[in-house]
Amino acid sequence: MPDLPFLSLAQLARSFERKEISPVEALEAQLDRIAALNERINAFTILDEDRARAAARASEARWLRGAPLGPLDGAPFTAKDNLMVAGLPHRRGSRAMPADPVPDTAPAVLRCQEGGAVLLGLTTMPELGAGPVTISPLTGATTNPWDTSKQAGGSSGGGAASVSAGFCPFALGSDAGGSLRIPAALTGVVGFKATGGLVPMYPPNVAGGLSCVGPLARNVRDTATVLDIIARPDARDAMALPWRPDSLGGNLEQGVRGKRVALSLTLGYAPRVDPEIAGAFRQAGQRLAALGAIVEEADPDIDNPIDDYLVLLQAGYRYALQHMPAERRALLSPVMAGILEDGAGLALEDYMGAQARCQDLARRLHAFHQRFDLLLTPTVAAPAFDANLSYPKEFEEFPNRRAWTPYTSLFNLTQQPAISIPMGLTAAGLPMGLHIAAPRGHDAQVLQAAHALEAVLGFEARPPI
Repeated sequence: MPDLPFLSLAQLARSFERKEISPVEALEAQLDRIAALNERINAFTILDEDRARAAARASEARWLRGAPLGPLDGAPFTAKDNLMVAGLPHRRGSRAMPADPVPDTAPAVLRCQEGGAVLLGLTTMPELGAGPVTISPLTGATTNPWDTSKQAGGSSGGGAASVSAGFCPFALGSDAGGSLRIPAALTGVVGFKATGGLVPMYPPNVAGGLSCVGPLARNVRDTATVLDIIARPDARDAMALPWRPDSLGGNLEQGVRGKRVALSLTLGYAPRVDPEIAGAFRQAGQRLAALGAIVEEADPDIDNPIDDYLVLLQAGYRYALQHMPAERRALLSPVMAGILEDGAGLALEDYMGAQARCQDLARRLHAFHQRFDLLLTPTVAAPAFDANLSYPKEFEEFPNRRAWTPYTSLFNLTQQPAISIPMGLTAAGLPMGLHIAAPRGHDAQVLQAAHALEAVLGFEARPPI
C-alpha cells in the first residue's frame, strides 16, 4: 500500500477490519517513513518505538478477534511534549525541566490510548510553548515538510509537521494563542481549538484558561473523530465542561446553507496581509457563498487585544515558574528569561485590567455573533518563512513581531471554538490557512463549515518531501 502513511482514520480502520493490513504493518510503515525523513524535519523530542510496537501488537490481536476498541484502534499518533505520558520525561521543550519519567498521563493522551491508538512519541515545541514558531533550546528548529528550509510554526510545530509529513494520521497539541492553528496553516493540515473547557486538561497549562488541548489531522472528519474521543470526561479537570455524549462530528454533512458568515481580512487591526493569502481568502469567501451561505464583509467592533493577551501570558509564566530553583532557572533560554523579566514589572492592576478588557472583548464578539453565525479570517498573515527566524522579515518594522499572527489569540481570550483548514498553496508551493470561528459552544457548527469548505477547496495534504 504505497499510500499507507496518508490513509485517513476511516481508511485505516476499514483496512484493519478487512485484514488488508494490520496495525503492526501500519506502524512499521510509519516508523520507516520517520527514519527516512525525520532528520530533515526534526519533529520528535522522543520516539518511543518499543512501546509503540507493543501497542500495535495488542491492537492487531483485537482486530483479529473482531473486537476493536473504537475508530482510533491501531492508528499511530503523536503527543506534544507538554502533554504528560507515564514513563516518559515531561520536558516541555526546555533544558530547565527534569529528564526524569513522570507517573501520570494527560487526559487527552489517555483517552486515545484507551481507544487503542498507538503513541509514537512526543513532538517538539518551543520552550514551555512560548511563541508561534518551534525553535527550542532542547531540540533546535522544526522544519516544514513542504519546504524544509522553512519554519513549521508553533507552538505545536512538531505535531503539525508529523501529520503533514505522513508520520501519523493525527496528533495531539495545545493552543494558548494559536498554537494548534498556526502550525496547521503553515504545514497544510487541520488544527482545531475547541470551546474552552470542552477537552479536559491535566495538569493545568501555565497559560491557564487561555489554553486547551486539541487535535491536528489531515482532514476535518478525522479531526472530529479525535475530538469526540478526547472530549470525554476526566476527573482530574474539575473545571471541564459537562461531557456531551452526542458526537460533535455526527452531522458534518449539514453544510452552511443559510448560515450568516462574516469575512474579515484584518479584523480591523492586522497591519499587513500577504497578497496571495488575501487573494485565496477572497476566493474561499466566494466558494462559501456558492454553497448557500449568506456572506458579508464585516469587522467586529474590537481593538487589537495583543497587549492584554501578553499581560495574561506573562503573568501565567511568572506564577508557574516562581519557585523554580536558581540552578534550573539558569538553564532557561534568553527568550523565556525575557518573558519572565517582562512579567516581573506587572502589577495587580495590570492583570485585573487585562481580565476586565477580555470580558468586554467577549461581550463585543457575542454581540457580533448575534448578526453572524461564523467569522472567517485567514489563519496567519504570511506563509512559512526561514526555519531559524521567529517572524517573517517583512514584519520587522512592526513594534510587535507577532503581527504576522493577528487572528488566533483573540479566540483564546474569548474561549470560542476555531479551526484552521488548508485553503491552497502560494506560487512558491507553501500552504495557506483559512480560519473559521463561531460562538462558544458551537464547535459542531465550526466543524460543519470546515467540512463543507474543505470539499470545495480541494486541497491535497501531501507535501513534496
